[in-house]
Amino acid sequence: MPAHCLCAGQRAIAHAMGSDGETGGRGGRRWLRWTLRIVSILLVLALITAWLQRKEIAETLIDDTFADAGVEASYDIERIGLREQVLTDIVLGNPARPDFTADRLELRIRPQFGLPDITEVTLTEPRIYGVLRDGELSFGQLDPLIFGEETGEPFEFPDVELFIDDGRGLLETEFGRIGLKLAGGGHLRGGFAAEVAAVADELSLRGCAVERPTLYGELSIDAERPAFDGPLRFEGLRCEDAGLALADGTVDVSARAERNLQDVEGQYALALGPSSAGTLAMDELAGEGRFSWRDGTLNALYDVTASALQSDYAAAQTFTIDGRLRAVEGFGNIQLAGEVSGEELRMGGDLDSAIAQLADAGRGTLVAPLANRLGLNLAREMRGSTLAGRFDARLIGDIASVIVPEARLRGGSGQSVLALSRIRLTNAAGMPRFSGDLATGGEGLPRITGRVEQAVGGASELRLTMREYASGNSRLTVPRLSIFRSRDGRITLDGQVLASGPLPGGFAQGLVLPVDGTIAPDGSLALWNGCRNLRFEWLRYANLTLGRQSLTLCPPSTGSILGYGENGLRIAAGTTELDLAGTLAETPIRLSTGAVGFAYPGAVSARDLDIALGPADNAQRFTITDVTANFGTDAVTGTITGADVFLASVPLDIVGLDSAWRYAGQRLSLSQGSFTLEDRQAPFRFEPLVTRDATLTLADNRITADALLRYPQTDVAIADADIVHDLSTGRGEALLDVPGVTFGSALQPLDLTRLALGVVANVEGTVTGEGRIAWAESGVTSTGAFSTDDLDLAAAFGPVRGASGTVVFTDLLGLTTAPDQRIALEAVNPGIEIYEGEMGFQLIDGERIEVTGGRWPFLGGTLSVRPVTLNIGVQESRTYIIDVAGLEAPLFIERMGLSNLTADGIFDGTIPIVFDADGNGRLIGGTLQSRPPGGNVAYIGELTYENLGTFGNLAFEALRDLSYEEMTLAMDGPLTGELVTRVRFSGVGQGETAERNIVTRAVAQLPIDLRINIRAPFYKLISTLRALYDPMALRDPRSLGLIGADGTVLRDAVDQDTVDAMDEAAAEQAERELRESLNASEPDIQPQESEETP
Repeated sequence: MPAHCLCAGQRAIAHAMGSDGETGGRGGRRWLRWTLRIVSILLVLALITAWLQRKEIAETLIDDTFADAGVEASYDIERIGLREQVLTDIVLGNPARPDFTADRLELRIRPQFGLPDITEVTLTEPRIYGVLRDGELSFGQLDPLIFGEETGEPFEFPDVELFIDDGRGLLETEFGRIGLKLAGGGHLRGGFAAEVAAVADELSLRGCAVERPTLYGELSIDAERPAFDGPLRFEGLRCEDAGLALADGTVDVSARAERNLQDVEGQYALALGPSSAGTLAMDELAGEGRFSWRDGTLNALYDVTASALQSDYAAAQTFTIDGRLRAVEGFGNIQLAGEVSGEELRMGGDLDSAIAQLADAGRGTLVAPLANRLGLNLAREMRGSTLAGRFDARLIGDIASVIVPEARLRGGSGQSVLALSRIRLTNAAGMPRFSGDLATGGEGLPRITGRVEQAVGGASELRLTMREYASGNSRLTVPRLSIFRSRDGRITLDGQVLASGPLPGGFAQGLVLPVDGTIAPDGSLALWNGCRNLRFEWLRYANLTLGRQSLTLCPPSTGSILGYGENGLRIAAGTTELDLAGTLAETPIRLSTGAVGFAYPGAVSARDLDIALGPADNAQRFTITDVTANFGTDAVTGTITGADVFLASVPLDIVGLDSAWRYAGQRLSLSQGSFTLEDRQAPFRFEPLVTRDATLTLADNRITADALLRYPQTDVAIADADIVHDLSTGRGEALLDVPGVTFGSALQPLDLTRLALGVVANVEGTVTGEGRIAWAESGVTSTGAFSTDDLDLAAAFGPVRGASGTVVFTDLLGLTTAPDQRIALEAVNPGIEIYEGEMGFQLIDGERIEVTGGRWPFLGGTLSVRPVTLNIGVQESRTYIIDVAGLEAPLFIERMGLSNLTADGIFDGTIPIVFDADGNGRLIGGTLQSRPPGGNVAYIGELTYENLGTFGNLAFEALRDLSYEEMTLAMDGPLTGELVTRVRFSGVGQGETAERNIVTRAVAQLPIDLRINIRAPFYKLISTLRALYDPMALRDPRSLGLIGADGTVLRDAVDQDTVDAMDEAAAEQAERELRESLNASEPDIQPQESEETP
């Protein structure tokens, strides 16, 4: 037995013996005394024997104790003494994997009556190993010794001193391995002090990982109240799913528990390095507070400050939250209240980016300047800003609520940027509910007031108004707006907006827009899902400004009018028709259309436009089949199709204009334009001309255009038109440059103007010139000058060759020239070719030609045309009166090529030529009268007729040379038919070469008048006579054997033999035709003067 057990037994026996001696008699007392002595001696002997066998007894007792607890144990007993017992090399549990080891265990014992007290326990290098799984802590085979059975007694610290030298432990947990260390000692009811530590490489806790956590501190006990003072540290804490990342964390705890080990109070200080939670990040976090846990209630005070706090939408240099926390009923009721404050708040990256993206997406619209102003002023107000607010949050069971009586963000200017009041957030019935008031302001920031209400079902509604917010000429006012948020997160808008400012390609003033649409949970915006009525004070698109109007716009069949999402801003709208009025570059305009569609980014499309430009009494009119416009980053481009332009001041119309156009930098440009230019007057004076690659520019209220006009059938360039028009004054001009129009087989004046019909034909040559058409409020003027150096043509009075000169127009559009325009004519052939003359005329209103006269040198004299008026394009009778003065007969014979005749004499006369309405010419009363003293006519050729008989031959020989005192030629008849020429000789006598005979001498003294009537086709007579003597007079290619009668090319060069044969055949044919005309049924020479003449 242990010594303390032996001593206790001895004291009990002695006590019993003393009691019995007092109550028995002497004999009995003696027996008892000896008995006791014997027993005492035996006991002493037993004690001596036990002391001598104490190690064996102690070892047996220890083994039995461990065996009863089911613990494998091994140890060495170093010493068993009265006051000290020592065990060494202690191993408990499986020797291969022990649960506990100690190098040495020392027990200090205080002997006393009964069981002795253990006063001190010293452990040297103890090592303990435990496991934590599913919340259960186990130290293996030591669990019965450590935890024992619950007795229901209150916990009480043992009355013993405990000293641990280099105690260590290892705890295997599902979170990781934790190393433990404890060193120190003292009385467990007061005075105990030890250093405690716990370390781990990494602990994994429900998706989070703690890197290198450590716990160092002092564990002490004072008046049976344990306390801990020391820091809990970790290098990092990461929760990937929650997006939590903490670095360099320290929680310095100073806590003391009551004797019941259930009530705790203390204080703490915490610090974190660079950390983040989701989109929230900070450089560091520092805080302190106090806490207590009593009777199941937690009370805590906190004061935490984050530095360089930043989220996606806001950031702060410092952000502080301080207040109190109370949790009761096992955390079933949590109350959190406090105040928040912040300094140097600023916009977060996402908010700043969202404003920048809004400005970028709204580039070219009023959104951009407003968004830019919002971003700049908000950033400025945030410098030096402060935040202050109060809150009260509660969690009772599953119901949470947050109340913000007041919170205010003040900008650097001292003004309130954002104010919240009466904010309440709850999740009653599992659905969140939110309500409260808000107001925004600040220098240069929108002033918005609103109220949020939320229903039990989870839907919420924000009603707000915004005063006018302006930046430059962009303004936005929200008289009312309701924002309704449904349970699924979709937001519905309903309200009205007043706006002024730029729009894509234009500007709006006083725009009144109904606002209705949705914002999807992903943030995409859709406005105006149906047809809506828009009003505006005025609206400008490019240079078009429309006055106070109302429009009804409809979205595409699927979609909304306006959308905003990941692809930026999108606008698409249309209307069935427009009826608008306004100005175009300060010029009045009235516009009506068919269907109009608008898309941004994209295009504008309008059909069936009818535009009146200018004052109502003098408007320019445009009709356009189709217009498109595409919005680019720096310009608006598009096409115009089927446009007709009717300018009131210019009597020419542009028809079927197709063009590309571009608008950028207040400049409208048309290019690749093609159209037809038509005369508006009916019947039209000019044939249509076409152009392609025409250009037009509208800038600074000024139109400039250029177009090359072409004849459509052959694409021959006619004139280059440069046009300038000032819309502000209504003045302009068109300069027409005719570099050289060549007339020939491909182009005739009749192709350009019907006025040439009956005036000129078969024109060959080149015409150049310039024209100018000017217009202003006073009217239109047009001038021009056109020249030719060599022009051949066929006129009504005959072929013209080598015409040259300049014609000046005083009214080009009206086709009126200056008076007495003179044209030099190299040759004119009204039947007899005349050379080197000049003709004067004036064209008036394109309707008539005033021929002021013409004069030519003619066969030694002159030929002149008297003034005459010709009405163009009118079927009428026209009379040309030709005066002949000083015509020399020899030159006439020579010109006619009548080489077998000679004549002399000088003639004067008048030849009237009348053309009827069908263009048939006729000589009426034409006369040629010889001048005194007359002349001579002689035939010097051989007689080519059959023998006339003796008297006939004598008469011919006598009359082949005649002299006359007076000769008169009277001509009548159609130019294309049979012309009757009456020749009358007075004072007839024989010429010098005439043969004198009996007949001539018989009649020599008689007065003779010789009268001859000749009937023959006028042109055929003259040409046939000439052809008899000059085969080369007519040089038709067919007569040279170059082409056949059907136009087939026979050869490339002239073959002289072929030409000679063809010329001989032509001469024979001409002679036959002459004979036939002279041998007609009517006699060509009248038998007597009394015969009736035609």
